[in-house]
Amino acid sequence: MKRQREEANARTNETMEHIKSLYHIVETSSQHDFMNIGQVITDYVVKLTKLDRALFWFAKKSGEPAPQSQQTGWPQEEERFLFSELEKHEHEWRLQREPVFKSLPGLGDFLFMPVRMSTRFVGMIGVKLESSEGLEGRRWYIQQLMFLSELSAIILERHELGVIENRLIITNEQNRIADEMHDSVSQSLFGIVYATHSLKQTWRKMEEALLEEQIELIHDSATKVAKELRITIYSLSSKKSGGPTWIGMVRSHLKSLSRLNDVEIELKITGDDFSLPYPYHKALFRIISEATGNAIRHGAASRVEVELSLKPNWIRLSISDDGVGFDTDLLGTESEDNTSGLGMKNMQYLTQSFGGDFQLSSNENTGTRILISIPVGVAELKKA
Repeated sequence: MKRQREEANARTNETMEHIKSLYHIVETSSQHDFMNIGQVITDYVVKLTKLDRALFWFAKKSGEPAPQSQQTGWPQEEERFLFSELEKHEHEWRLQREPVFKSLPGLGDFLFMPVRMSTRFVGMIGVKLESSEGLEGRRWYIQQLMFLSELSAIILERHELGVIENRLIITNEQNRIADEMHDSVSQSLFGIVYATHSLKQTWRKMEEALLEEQIELIHDSATKVAKELRITIYSLSSKKSGGPTWIGMVRSHLKSLSRLNDVEIELKITGDDFSLPYPYHKALFRIISEATGNAIRHGAASRVEVELSLKPNWIRLSISDDGVGFDTDLLGTESEDNTSGLGMKNMQYLTQSFGGDFQLSSNENTGTRILISIPVGVAELKKA
C-alpha cells in the first residue's frame, strides 16, 4: 500500500507539472502556430500516459482548412494508413460523446476520446493500448484523454474566436478608412480633376494673372489633399499614433512575468519591427514567451537576458539564463524528467518553419542559452 501511494503521489506530481506546461500553451495559444497544435497535443498525450503511440485526428471542416492530423510514435510510412482507417469511421466518431475502446484492423486496440467545441465536432484524440494494461490503467488513460480533450477544445475555440474578432476589427477599420477617404481625399481630388479639366478648355482665352491664380489654386488644393492623405496614413500606424506596438507588448509581457515570479528579465532590442510581417511578430512572441517561461518554471533562473536584433533581412534572437541547466542529450528521451523538452521542440519547429536556424546550449548548473537566426521573407517565397 505504501508503494502504491508513493507511485500515485509521483504520478500526481508529474501530471501537475504537465498541466502547468499545458496551461502555459493555453495562455499563449493566440501566438502559437495553430496548424501545429495537433502535434503539441499528441506529444503531451505520450508524456502523460507514458504510452508509445498517440494521435490527434481532425475531421474535415467545410469552407476553411482544419489543422493537420498528427501522430506520435508511428513510422511516417504508416501515417497515411492510420488516418485513412480513422476516416472510414468518421460518421461514428461524430456521434460519440464518451470515451470509446475500438480495435482497428492491422493497427491494434485503441482508446479514443472525442474533441467537441461548443459549436461543432473537431476530431478524436487516441492512444494505442498495450495488451498488458489492466482496468486501473485504462481508467487512468481515460482521465488523461478527457482532460486533454477539454483543453484542446478550449485552445481551438479561443483560436476561432480570435480569428473572428480580427476579421471584425479589420472590417471596421476598412469601413472607417473608406469613410475618411470618401469624405476628405476623394472629394478634394474630384475638385482638382474638375478644375484642371475646366482650365484645359479655357486657359488660352484667360489673362496671365487669372491663369496663374487658377494654377496656384489647383496647387494649393493638391497640397491640401496630400496633407489629408498623410494624416490618414499616419493614423493607421500604431507606432506613429502612440498606440500599442509589438515591441511594447513584448516589454509589457516580460515585465509582468518578471514581477509575478520575482525574476530579473532584461530585454535589449535593436532595430525596428515596423515593417516586419505579422507572422514573424506572432512566432517571435511565442518563442520569447516559451523560452522565458521555461527558464523560470524548469530552470529556476533568477535572471534572464533577451536580446533581439531586427534588420530588414534578418532577425537574430538570443535568450540566456542563469538557471540550473540540463543535459541537452536527454531531450526527447524517456529519462527527461520535465516538460521543457516539448517547449524546445516547439521553438525549433517555429524557427525552422520560417527557414531559420535554432541553436541550444546548456549544461547542468551552467544555465541555458538559445540562439535563433531567421531570414525575413524566405517563408513567403516558399508559399508563393
